Amino acid sequence: MTKIGIICDREFLEPFDQRVYKSAVTMAEAGYEVEILTPHHITQKTSINDIKIKCFSKEGPIGIVSLRIFKEAVNGNYDLYYCHEFDPLIYTLLLKKLTRKPIIWDCHEYLVSMKHELQGNLVATFANIIMNIAVPRLDQVITVDNVLGRQLAKYNKVTVLPNYPNLKYFDLDINKKNSHKNEIIYVGSLTRKRGVKIMLKAMKLVRKKKDIKLTIVGGFDNAELERWAMDYDRKHNLSIDWKGWVDYRKLAPLISKASLGLSLLQNDTGRVEDRYGRGFPTKIFEYLMMGTPLICSDNPDVEKILRLGKCGICVDPSNVELISKLIIQLFDEGKLAEMGENGRKYVIDKFIWERNEPKLAKIVKKLT
Repeated sequence: MTKIGIICDREFLEPFDQRVYKSAVTMAEAGYEVEILTPHHITQKTSINDIKIKCFSKEGPIGIVSLRIFKEAVNGNYDLYYCHEFDPLIYTLLLKKLTRKPIIWDCHEYLVSMKHELQGNLVATFANIIMNIAVPRLDQVITVDNVLGRQLAKYNKVTVLPNYPNLKYFDLDINKKNSHKNEIIYVGSLTRKRGVKIMLKAMKLVRKKKDIKLTIVGGFDNAELERWAMDYDRKHNLSIDWKGWVDYRKLAPLISKASLGLSLLQNDTGRVEDRYGRGFPTKIFEYLMMGTPLICSDNPDVEKILRLGKCGICVDPSNVELISKLIIQLFDEGKLAEMGENGRKYVIDKFIWERNEPKLAKIVKKLT
């Protein structure tokens, strides 16, 4: 049996990386033996649905976990490598030279702008150099949206596999949707750029007029921001339900309970290449799949979906007062259930992971 090694850039299990999981399941169901190599807080072996997972401890100096994964990749007798994100990209050419096996690279993010934002100019420059050297020499590049695909096309051939929800885990009889009438939900990482401060400030204004509660599913990567959020919640009696990270396969019921979803990416630069300016957050489709309409950042691609589907509103994501007014207006109008049903019907056939599976299977078959 053909053996595929999936190499992760960051933690796969905690938080659960649903794109890695979906691609792994697709290849396993196509008849391949699949193993996931991932950073983790400890070294261990486990499995999910017969997919083997080899975890490597992150303890030690910078780069040590990449070295541990690289050694396993070289010695694992894989017939194909499927690498996710940046860290594996650094050593793909050496891996290819030592094993003489094909490599697929899956780029989830606008890497250079992300590195610039999170780690500064020096790391962003390094990322740009690595991309220019490595990406043209890989066997296949996969990415998540057309804008990023056009950027990557200057290096190599690109296949766009949007990060849509898997219908298997987001199936819903819309007639049985059990919304909590006054509940809003946010799903995802909690950072300033993803709008956590804006959400809490908007909820402060909302709760002065209506008893609407916010459920947040996700985690912080900044301790200072987390302390600010918890203090703000207590100080203003927001009563936020902090769920922490939830397994992707158990996310749908939480979304289904909410009447409205939020996605407020902050594009500070106003540039198209800003990863928050044209990002297509997976949560948008997850909300709509579960019949939950949304308020979203003013992204033209998302705006088109919400307008045609009649299932949400785009807004200036930095305008706290406007966001709070729209939340109150949508609840007062009493049309959220109708909007949710519209959204579910609009995305169910167009924006599901199952549409990607034949494309991915074809790529893997060609390379093996």
